[in-house]
Amino acid sequence: MPALFKPDRPYPLPKDAQFVEHKGKPHARVGGVLYPLSKDGRKYLKPAAKWAADVVFADGTRKRVRFSPNKSAAAMMLAALLKTIENERCGVVDKFAAHRKRPLAEHLADWRADLVAKGNGAEYADLKFGRAARLFDACRFVRTTDLSASRVQKELGTLKAGGLSAQTINHYLGAAKQFCRWLVADRRAADHPLAHLKAGNVKLDRRHDRRELSAAEFEALVAATRTGRSRKGLSGPDRAKLYTVAAYTGLRASELASLTPESFSLTATPPTLAVAAAYSKHRREDTVPVHPALVELLAPWLADRPAGVRLWPGKWAAQKGGGKMLRADLKVARLAWVRSATTDDERTARSQSDFLAYEDSAGRFADFHALRHTFITNLVKADVHPKVAKELARHSTITLTMDRYAHVGLHDTAAAVNKLPAMTPAGSSTGAAPGAADSDNGRERMRAGENTDGSGRGSIPTLPFPRPGLEMKAVESDREPMSTPEKRKGRDSNPRTGLARLRFSRPVHSTALPPFRSAAILLAAAAAFYTAIVPPRITFRDPGSCCPPISSCPPCSPPPPT
Repeated sequence: MPALFKPDRPYPLPKDAQFVEHKGKPHARVGGVLYPLSKDGRKYLKPAAKWAADVVFADGTRKRVRFSPNKSAAAMMLAALLKTIENERCGVVDKFAAHRKRPLAEHLADWRADLVAKGNGAEYADLKFGRAARLFDACRFVRTTDLSASRVQKELGTLKAGGLSAQTINHYLGAAKQFCRWLVADRRAADHPLAHLKAGNVKLDRRHDRRELSAAEFEALVAATRTGRSRKGLSGPDRAKLYTVAAYTGLRASELASLTPESFSLTATPPTLAVAAAYSKHRREDTVPVHPALVELLAPWLADRPAGVRLWPGKWAAQKGGGKMLRADLKVARLAWVRSATTDDERTARSQSDFLAYEDSAGRFADFHALRHTFITNLVKADVHPKVAKELARHSTITLTMDRYAHVGLHDTAAAVNKLPAMTPAGSSTGAAPGAADSDNGRERMRAGENTDGSGRGSIPTLPFPRPGLEMKAVESDREPMSTPEKRKGRDSNPRTGLARLRFSRPVHSTALPPFRSAAILLAAAAAFYTAIVPPRITFRDPGSCCPPISSCPPCSPPPPT
């Protein structure tokens, strides 16, 4: 085993150093301590603070390794290193040892480069890298061994207290977990330290919910935009067509900004438009069908557009300017709509309504992405199959399509309820729904006074009452007096037994059982039932019919059997 030692480090001699001879070798007295001199005598040798050892590694190289200033700790570190070297010589290699020594910033940079190499855009890679880096810097993580779920959770709580929304916090957590998954997949870490952390409930902290535009709102918006001034380098008529294409196809802003005249195939059957994979969110080429009304609108306009030039150029999509552009056009359209009122009362009512409002009374916004919500909502209102709506929206899950993008209002739900069939058939006086008499619900049949002794699951077996010699009376509740079956006929009695029915909370328990209220009645009923069903084993006869009187018998004769 290599020996621990403190290697000497040369230091320049101070001016006040004193040279002395110690054990036959030249030394220098510095600060009252003797230190040996170097071979040239110009420097003095001072032991290092940390213990070290010359170790031969598994590949045969010899290297001096420094450990700890504490000798006991240094001995333990040396033993662990020697054990690792022996394992490597036997083929047991720690593949993560080198990665644990690298700074976390280097791993993050490699992760960003890997995201770009997989085909993701530079903007997406920078966004993910920035979120993970900011979170790890706030947690003061230096290496992969510092990654701690509890510290990340604590820092996320601090961000939430600082005013960030639940959705933003989920984005930070998602980036950090994505980086940790990459560490495991790239064989840089053995496990995922943040795997058990859960995202927050964004439904409890919504900051920017979107709404759909009604048909009247969209028509007023397009009409006002068509005659409006230029915004973000786009003229009014071009913006009107941009809004129309967005509402009829559901394309995102970046996808719309990438379209050229060659993207449209209006003469095909059916007419379509194609979005290049570089601009699609899921990085694949998408082919979207085009509505006939949209074909009629775009055909003459595209004929005059130069080939290879984007239809809506500029940086309005890259700089997130679509929302500001639509908000300004909504404001102009709403102002024109309010001014078109004929009376003061109508003008006041319009100014207080949510028609063409960027933010309605419920706190929902009509930004540029709301046009995509409008497209999907119109699909749902047109009774399009949910699977087809999901494919047209190009979503990964149908839950996202139906829960996030499809909006249903009170008028929609009321119209759906009105489509239900009439609950009361013609000529019925009871108001029971069709098929109610065939129901297996025994309790409802009891309440209706029907005979439940028919076949089927709802039938009730016949009880062995009444029997000869057995007279029973049904007992009502404690608050009602005793009543006869004739008085209860048609109300709540069994026509076969004449006994009152018991009502239970479950239909399976709603059987025609006699309401025994005391142990005495129960015992009497059991005795009568036994007497009526079970024949006696001994038959008693009249003693006078076969034997003389007992007084005439001799004294020695035995008594008659009893």
